[in-house]
Amino acid sequence: MTTLSRYEPFRDVASLHDEVERVFRQAFGQGAATAGAFSPALDVEETEDGFTLHVELPGVAADDVEVSLEENVLTIAGERRFYTDKGADGFRRIERHFGRFHRAVRLPDRVDGQHVTATFKDGLLTIAVPKAEEAKPRRITVQAS
Repeated sequence: MTTLSRYEPFRDVASLHDEVERVFRQAFGQGAATAGAFSPALDVEETEDGFTLHVELPGVAADDVEVSLEENVLTIAGERRFYTDKGADGFRRIERHFGRFHRAVRLPDRVDGQHVTATFKDGLLTIAVPKAEEAKPRRITVQAS
């Protein structure tokens, strides 16, 4: 006697998804989203005068952010703290990442490290790194003879 079973093409995919979820929960604990490092999104814009970095840091206090430039590597580090007025017990789901973060961006050799500025407003960190004068494009006038 032959037993027929219904073909379910996504059964294996769902099973794989469940297994991956289980492995992550086991490796990082139930509160995986609340611990460990995360990597904030950033954009790097270049103009003739310099570079501007825009770093998304919602929920991070300006006092919890450090910016440094050493050997043309701009480093942004800090911490997004878990809710200080609440414990994790009442949450049904935590998807935001908390903990320390660190981003490093290598810039070209010719930047003016003495005039870097950083501003923080509405969860967006904006860092302006001017180019050194010798790195800026110059227009050269062609002389007719």
